[in-house]
Amino acid sequence: METEQAIRMLDSKMQAPFRILATKKLKQISASDNHHNVMAKRQTYILKKHNWKLEKENAMVIKADEGKACIIIKTDEYNKKAHNFLNENNFQKLQKDSTDKYQKS
Repeated sequence: METEQAIRMLDSKMQAPFRILATKKLKQISASDNHHNVMAKRQTYILKKHNWKLEKENAMVIKADEGKACIIIKTDEYNKKAHNFLNENNFQKLQKDSTDKYQKS
């Protein structure tokens, strides 16, 4: 509608060629949006399928220690490794949360 209103403001001799150009461009935009929507739907489907599989197998995806890689690990195994790391490195539980103190400073 807005395109047609803009075209009507042009000289009458120029309106027809601009309508043709506008029609081509609108078809092109519509086709690209449709392609984009199909790809987005496909990617969403794949992500949901992977998340379902991870949940079913009680696993999770985490960033590897080095590099840009990710790994899939069972949730129980990850929790054991985290617990062992905390115990082996002498971490201690604080009496109270000191977050507010550090945020103020």
